[in-house]
Amino acid sequence: MSDTKQETNLNASSIEEYISKKDFGASPMCPITDSELSWIFKQREYNGFKKAFVKVTARNYLVHIPTFTNCLSEKRGL
Repeated sequence: MSDTKQETNLNASSIEEYISKKDFGASPMCPITDSELSWIFKQREYNGFKKAFVKVTARNYLVHIPTFTNCLSEKRGL
């Protein structure tokens, strides 16, 4: 018999950390206005927020909430 060691990845994201961009803008978890979110999304390639958005389809994106919050904190200098 061999013992199998099960490793867990502490950096792995869970599905609960993702929300659709549309729902995120309307949720109380979003610390910015809907227009600010739209601008950040449109400029994500240049402002460092690219890693916070995950493309699902051509017009549907998910927001990784912890990454978005970290990016926002870095931009605000917190």
